[in-house]
Amino acid sequence: MKGFEICFFRHGIALDREDPGVTSDAERPLTEEGIRKTRAAAAGLKRIDMGFDKIFTSPWLRAAQTASILSEVLLLPAPEELAELAGDRTPSELLEALAQRAGKRTLLVGHEPLLSTTAVQLLGGEWALDLKKSGACAIHVDTLPPRKPATLLWHLTSRQLRWMAKG
Repeated sequence: MKGFEICFFRHGIALDREDPGVTSDAERPLTEEGIRKTRAAAAGLKRIDMGFDKIFTSPWLRAAQTASILSEVLLLPAPEELAELAGDRTPSELLEALAQRAGKRTLLVGHEPLLSTTAVQLLGGEWALDLKKSGACAIHVDTLPPRKPATLLWHLTSRQLRWMAKG
């Protein structure tokens, strides 16, 4: 099958915005629970064996920490920062950046609603996709920008990924 496979992975559980130690949304770190669940979800993603050739992350701390865990568990090179994955960017900005840098199988680590709205835009739908924390979905797209709607390959919650890791 020609084209590209893109996996959208949402960052793990992070400190609340109201936490006294939080100075900005971009600097919120993963919690201990977030680290543990992300590591387990990454182990489940490893069982899918997509063979990622690139991993990009939002520059925001919780996504960068998530990408680092994924990189370690999936035995990938260090994640590359992609500014267009930040939580305040648009699907159009992200797709334009990906058109220049995506590999055949690219893993993207970022935030909601950017990840799901970008996936839905590629899928050509008028519906919603809800990516839970440490959850993921993968799509197949013919080109970037796409000439026709992409195909949803799978969509898994963190709980489902963690369950797969146990199998």
